[in-house]
Amino acid sequence: MKIDVLVTIFLWLFRLSSGESEEYDPENPHRNPSKCEVCKIVSEELQLAMEDSGKTHEVITQGGFDRPQKRIKYTQSEIRLIEVLESVCDRVLKYNIHAERKSSRRFAKGRSETMQTLQDLVHKGVKVDLGIPYSMWDEPSAAVTKANQYCHHLIENYEDAIENWFFKTDQSRELSEYLCVDRVLTKEEAVCLTEVWTGKERVHGTEDEGDEEEEENNTKLKGDPGSKDSKDEL
Repeated sequence: MKIDVLVTIFLWLFRLSSGESEEYDPENPHRNPSKCEVCKIVSEELQLAMEDSGKTHEVITQGGFDRPQKRIKYTQSEIRLIEVLESVCDRVLKYNIHAERKSSRRFAKGRSETMQTLQDLVHKGVKVDLGIPYSMWDEPSAAVTKANQYCHHLIENYEDAIENWFFKTDQSRELSEYLCVDRVLTKEEAVCLTEVWTGKERVHGTEDEGDEEEEENNTKLKGDPGSKDSKDEL
């Protein structure tokens, strides 16, 4: 009985946080992605896709029809850029909403703690009803689907800028700076680009809590009678 009550409360909170609202709620982890979040994800995935496709030494023949054929390294070819651009928005669909994380950190790959907890309950034989079939639990959420849609718009609108970065620079500058900071976002909008996940940036806690706990442990150690320096500290 007790576990059923806990599951009911947990699911009620889950549905409350994931429910759609006509009004924008900055505290709702399932809100639509911001322009900054989309540009951050797309630029990171473009960069990763470039790194993945840049490991080959393949030489291809490029040209034909009204252009003379020539041999060129695949890593410097237009074909590589096209393949990366065509695949990047599909990579966005691999993200999930991690409701326990603050701000743009909510978008991340892998199963969220919330969904992992629900999966563990199912494996223990607890009946969990999310209102959707179990087979669809790992399907992209509404926010991730929106991010995928916005990704296509971003690629379409800034394809020339991405091509310039690929062909006319040495690509040493991060794409997030070249694309997001310089071209897509205002200074005020670009705040999410510096947000990273270290494990402390949680919705129901602060970065300071971990520091306070560590400081408390250090204080206890210093005050331990068995410690060599405990007398001096007192």
